[in-house]
Order: sequence, then C-alpha cells, then structure tokens
Amino acid sequence: MAKVLVNEFFVHGMKKPKRTYAIHGGLIPPFTMTFGGAKYIMPGWYKIDDSEDLPDIEDIAFYPYKPKKDNNLKNIDSNAIYKVTSSKGDKEYQIQMNSSGSLECECPGYGFRRRCRHIDQVVAKSLI
Repeated sequence: MAKVLVNEFFVHGMKKPKRTYAIHGGLIPPFTMTFGGAKYIMPGWYKIDDSEDLPDIEDIAFYPYKPKKDNNLKNIDSNAIYKVTSSKGDKEYQIQMNSSGSLECECPGYGFRRRCRHIDQVVAKSLI
C-alpha cells in the first residue's frame, strides 16, 4: 500500500511551514483530488488542510514499489525444464521459469500455495 510522507520545515521570513510530499510504494503515480469538499493526495488518501493549496503534481516525489530480486535463481537457466519426482515416487513434475522470472511447478501444492518442495529442490541444486 502506498504511503504519503510529509516533510515540514520553516523558511526564513515565513510564518507558515513549507511542506513537501512523497509517495512511497504502490504502483499508481501521485495525483490530487477534491472529494466532498476536502482535498486529498492520492494514492494514500492524505487529507490536506483547508487553508492549504493543492500542491503541484511535479512537486510530489514518487518512489514506486520495486520487488526484490531473488538472487537464488541466478544459476537457473530460464529456458530449461527441470523434472522432479513426487514424494511418493509415482509422478514426475516439471518446474520452469515463467516470464516474470519466478519458478512454477505443475504439482497441486504449487496450485494452492504458490510454493512447493519441488521448487525448493531445484533452487537447492542450483546453489551447489
């Protein structure tokens, strides 16, 4: 979820503090809106005082969410299909990397949890 951070400081000679805003997280760029007579910075629903003007969009810093890259997958070939036997030993599941760079398995456990021991086995073998 996006968070609106406010920095407030006094400039010499001014009676009111100057405010700067920054949006951290989220994927939607900042914008301002008026809803029910109140002014807001979006996303985050940060309410601006009635005595204050809406800030320019260019003055609102935006730091979008960036997912962390998994360094454990750097030794795994993105085009390879890995085969791992089931825990009972009667089936063989295929693991491969999808377009976003994460591993997918065709076992039922991955379908429910998006994680399984078969993927853990492939990652562990790649670290050796």
